[in-house]
This record gives sequence, C-alpha cells and structure tokens, in this order.
Amino acid sequence: MRSISLALASVLFLLGCASTGRVDSLEKRVTALEERSNAQEARLDGFESKVSDAAATAERAANSASAAEAQARAAAQSADDAARKADAIFRKSVSK
Repeated sequence: MRSISLALASVLFLLGCASTGRVDSLEKRVTALEERSNAQEARLDGFESKVSDAAATAERAANSASAAEAQARAAAQSADDAARKADAIFRKSVSK
C-alpha cells in the first residue's frame, strides 16, 4: 500500500512538473508573441505616420498646382483683355 502511495505521489509530482513546464513554455511563447505583436504595431504606426506625411505633402502639392493654374488662367485672361483693347485701339486709329 505504501509503495502504491509512493508511486502515485511520484506520478502526480512528475505530472505536476510536466504541467509547470508546459505552463512555463506557454508563458514564454505568449511573451514572445506579445513582443512580436508590439514590434509589428510599432512598425505599422511608423508606416501610418509616413503615409500621413506623404498624403499631406501631396495635398500641399495639389493646392500649389491649383493655385498656379488659377494664376495662369488669370494671366491668360489679362493677356486676352490687353490684346482686345490693343485691337480696339488699332481699329479706332485705322478707321479715322
């Protein structure tokens, strides 16, 4: 009886150690996965920041292009107006 109890206690002890080892192993794996996840999250934050910066730069460039286009249209309109006025003056001077 005593040997059975001792054998049972030994088996339970070994199972307990195996379970503790498994738990330790799982804790290590979970910790490693958390670290990888945090590293990936940091990389994604960096990418998001770069994309945001690039989008802001593109928006500024688009606004500058739009302003330049508006100035070009205004200059072309002024040139057309000046040409019409010059033509009107020329026609007046020729018709006299």
